[in-house]
Amino acid sequence: MANHRIFIGAGSNLGNRSENLQLAGQLLSPTVKILRASSLYQTEPWGYADQDAFYNLVWEAETSLPPNDLLNYLKQIERRMGREETVRFGPRIIDLDILLYDSLELNSAALTIPHPLIPERRFVLQPLNDLIPDAKHPILDQSWAALLSAAPPMEVVKIGDAFELSAPVLRWGVKTWLMGIVNLTPDSFSGDGLFKDNQLNVSGLIQQAGDFLDHGAEILDLGAESTRPGFLPVSAADEINRLVPAIEALRNRFPNVLISVDTSKAAVADAVLAAGADWINDVGGGIADPDMCSIVRKHNAKIILMRYQPLSCELETIPQAMQQLISLMSNAETEMLKPDQIILDPGLGFGTTPRQNLDLLQGQQELKLLGYPLLVGPSRKSFIGHYLQREVDSRLAGTAAAVAVAALKGADIVRVHDVEFIKDVISLIDLIK
Repeated sequence: MANHRIFIGAGSNLGNRSENLQLAGQLLSPTVKILRASSLYQTEPWGYADQDAFYNLVWEAETSLPPNDLLNYLKQIERRMGREETVRFGPRIIDLDILLYDSLELNSAALTIPHPLIPERRFVLQPLNDLIPDAKHPILDQSWAALLSAAPPMEVVKIGDAFELSAPVLRWGVKTWLMGIVNLTPDSFSGDGLFKDNQLNVSGLIQQAGDFLDHGAEILDLGAESTRPGFLPVSAADEINRLVPAIEALRNRFPNVLISVDTSKAAVADAVLAAGADWINDVGGGIADPDMCSIVRKHNAKIILMRYQPLSCELETIPQAMQQLISLMSNAETEMLKPDQIILDPGLGFGTTPRQNLDLLQGQQELKLLGYPLLVGPSRKSFIGHYLQREVDSRLAGTAAAVAVAALKGADIVRVHDVEFIKDVISLIDLIK
């Protein structure tokens, strides 16, 4: 499968312009791999003056998509981000243009390559010159530097160096976000714990986190107390002693990564949020420890509220789950948490029978009606083992099937052990959706 060298121009002048460009760059992956980014420029409007200034940049990238499929892919990203057609050259949340595709010359009703307006657009020529000043226009046979010198005058102001994409931009409904499970326990049911003989395996932690991020995870979920059946309780002090050094090591190595901590103890939440964690993932739903929500409010963090109380086999699954989640939401709201701080989790495997876990996946769209982002965590769960007769280390295919259903039915985040494999699953599911 041959890759092609391409250059994509990107611009935005609605909302948070820098964040829009960052999200667009993240949505390009894995189909389009960004190799280099130009500096970021603020530019006056072009073609339609009555609008706000744009942020513009150019990405050098590679893809195996043919030109027209690439065009459709970029237009799909624009639609996913909410672009609406207005007047020609009018305001837009995101604009993605194919500037160059190898040395191809193409002129069709749908697409012209090189982009025909490049010589007139200083806001494209300037970032192109950041990347390939001495290369030549495939048709005009002039260098990009020469074309920039001859371009019509226009205010193009550099406002930032090579554009950074590493900090995830969370906008619910745009894509399915991937959370990688990092176990800082000696008794993980998956056998992947990084805490053994009372020592944190720091090098193993950095390796695993780096692999997860390279393979497409946007969030790392750290847990220092197992929740497997028959788990051994861990004191708050022990949890803190395992988690805080891990968070500090991750923040030092990956400063922009989103870090979630799996704990139901308010004292632990307080310590890890102070140490640099972003979210709390509470299997106690924010109520197991009555101080949990106030700690989350104090740090202005996000909290994942998981439904965990047993469901009756005599009643329908989804109404029971919905009632539990509504109760957790009401408690969080009473504790003055803002709506954008709350994420819900239907609690696969917690107080459920194998059949009820299937019900939760099948009825997930009803849970979405509650109006909050939804995290679903089916990874290697026992219900997969029951139905497929697979041990824990052989449940990847079953996990992928459950993740596919969750993503198709609107899960905002999936929490998994096998990041690389599941990233491919949700990337294609998002395209199909």
